[in-house]
Amino acid sequence: MDAQFDLVIVGAGPGGLAAAIAARALRLRAVVLDAGPRLGGQLLANDTPILDCPGLDVATGSELAVRLQRHLERLGGEVRVDARVERIDVDAGVVELAGERLSGTAVLLATGATRRRLGVPGEADVPGRGLSPAARRFGPAFAGRPVVVVGGGDVALEEAALLSRLCPRVTLVHRGQKLRARPDFRAAIAAEPRIDLHFETRLVAILGDPDVEGVVLAGPDGERQVEAAAVVVCVGMAPCSGLVLGQVDTDDAGFVQVDARQRTSAPRLYAVGDVCAGAWWTVSAAIGQAGIAVKDLERRLAADEFAALLASGPTFAPVSWAT
Repeated sequence: MDAQFDLVIVGAGPGGLAAAIAARALRLRAVVLDAGPRLGGQLLANDTPILDCPGLDVATGSELAVRLQRHLERLGGEVRVDARVERIDVDAGVVELAGERLSGTAVLLATGATRRRLGVPGEADVPGRGLSPAARRFGPAFAGRPVVVVGGGDVALEEAALLSRLCPRVTLVHRGQKLRARPDFRAAIAAEPRIDLHFETRLVAILGDPDVEGVVLAGPDGERQVEAAAVVVCVGMAPCSGLVLGQVDTDDAGFVQVDARQRTSAPRLYAVGDVCAGAWWTVSAAIGQAGIAVKDLERRLAADEFAALLASGPTFAPVSWAT
């Protein structure tokens, strides 16, 4: 028999935990599921202060994850770790785990996104072979040796600047003709003589086994090898939307399309945080979206809207993020 909930939340990052807290505060029957052994999602990999959440001045993402978990526990919320979701039927509101089915009037997807990979020889999810972000956690291991950073956005430039304090040379590689990062980051890079910036250049291989010894770069003048003890890849994010692909509207990259109430094109499915198209990549945005989604669900439940909505089929008008 299916376990019945008002809301089944998939993903226990800041968006998922905030949704569970909001649901409990509104007296909705909710459960939050996460495949990992600890709650927090990407917060657990953030070693820097969280500065964009009013009233939540914390030194690390892990500290914020603990605060959110304790808040939910005080409210009596139901959470499950090591709960790997195998399938979501968005039309039926069914979430399948190993040997168990959870049924929700609605499902909220808060699975986030992961760092994109280059897909080149030698790349791996270990320190020094593409893992990002890496400077604060692993930078000291590469102190005194040259490193390569790939990317042209905020994260790439921040990593390059931090590593330049430890390393004699940082080669910053960007495939475009200009950097996308914010102005103060660009100014810091331009002022740092230990950072060697290459435009219209791609990293095509990471050399060395077992330790990184260098990279192969392909640019306007052809291919060349550059000495490096580590490679940090910062080329954007890929959505963790595989559980709903083909069932809801997504953009070309697979990010889930949502409207201003965080509804998707499936009547029972909401999405919040980094898995959404037009994501702002901030903790405060994910938390705010969670509150919007749960309040919208509560109003729909109070109005007994779901029976009529499911009978008539989905109506969907995606929000314009450009306005």
